[in-house]
Amino acid sequence: MYYSVTEILLMQVMCFIIVFNTESAINYLKQYFPFFNGNFYENMNEFTKFCQFVCENNPLLLHYYDDDDDEDNNEDIKLETVESQKQVQIKYEDKYLEKFKTFPNEFRIDETEFKQENEEYEKIKMDYEKTRLDTMNAIQEQLFKINEIQEKGNISHEADNFTKNITADGIDMILKFYGIEEEYDDDPDDFDIEELYQDLLKHKEDLLKKMDETEKMIMTDEEMRKKSRDIIINKKLDKYIDNYILEHTPLGNIFMRYNNDKKSFEYFSNNTIPYRYLEPVGRRYVMTYWCKPIFVDIAEELKKAEMRFDEEKKKKDEEKEREEELKNNPRKILAQLKNYNKETKDQTMRPMKNRSNKNGILPPQIQANLPDVNKTTDKQLLKENANRYTWEGRLTNFSLLKKIDRKTLDKKLAMTYADFKKIQQDQQNKK
Repeated sequence: MYYSVTEILLMQVMCFIIVFNTESAINYLKQYFPFFNGNFYENMNEFTKFCQFVCENNPLLLHYYDDDDDEDNNEDIKLETVESQKQVQIKYEDKYLEKFKTFPNEFRIDETEFKQENEEYEKIKMDYEKTRLDTMNAIQEQLFKINEIQEKGNISHEADNFTKNITADGIDMILKFYGIEEEYDDDPDDFDIEELYQDLLKHKEDLLKKMDETEKMIMTDEEMRKKSRDIIINKKLDKYIDNYILEHTPLGNIFMRYNNDKKSFEYFSNNTIPYRYLEPVGRRYVMTYWCKPIFVDIAEELKKAEMRFDEEKKKKDEEKEREEELKNNPRKILAQLKNYNKETKDQTMRPMKNRSNKNGILPPQIQANLPDVNKTTDKQLLKENANRYTWEGRLTNFSLLKKIDRKTLDKKLAMTYADFKKIQQDQQNKK
């Protein structure tokens, strides 16, 4: 379809009128195009108003802002960029660190585990009372036998003529107490009754001490509660061997779980992951499964080590001060003992055969870069505890699906041939 020059010009002028709605454009049309009459003018005004309304309320058209709005938007964009830069600047070693510090240091116990904890508490309480009572009864029974031997054997006190005072019933009771009646009848000369009685007295002293310890050994209700909680937590941690997380590190993906038997975090990865990257993964794991107490906070351990270091240093300083006081005050020095067995380092350290004492074996530039292992710093902190991580294999070795022992589901698979024949025989006997 083709348009004439007049139609093209007319469309351009109409677009101009729609956009600007000027009187000059309308007059121009009426002057050069006589067919524009009054009715057309009114219709054109309504048409232009309609087009302006559509343009102003059309959400697909561009919306222009003022200068103030532009400045506000620029500030918002700057803030967003600053925040994103902060997020980028955070090292992976410090990932999850802020959330970990505020995370509760406790285990999450559900209702079922809480009921099991109460059951364990009742069981521990009954076992403790029964064990304590049985132990005291056993001790009292043995003490009663020893007292009976002393009374009936007329050996309630030590005497010089022990063999004359002891009765035949006393000897028989001592032999029966040790269970050596037959051996004594075969060869009485091999046994010293007085020595056996001294051992009996020593055994009595041990029983009295054990009775006293048992009576003082009282397990509080709080200790029982703690023991029952530890049992439930151990059972809970045993199931964490099937709880995994997937984490993306700068050196690749990691699948991690916790092995309660080894007390170690086990992980699968295709690359060697350094300890500093494993720590954030461990933080995420304990926060995911609410088991923060199993994770060792290195910062806290360093604080404890620093406190121990300061205490030891304080004690050493006090000892040095005492030694200086003794040196400065001759009245406190009573004697100085000379150590004749002391040897100097030069006398004890001798070069081995075919080995030189000289340091000229290595070039000087290499020796300058070697660390001095004998050099100690003023403050060397040693951590008593640390998290343990164990590599279990590559990602191809990892399997989320756990192998099911079919023998636990179907008891027939665990049946032996003898059991099968026995069942058949029982069925035939019933017939």
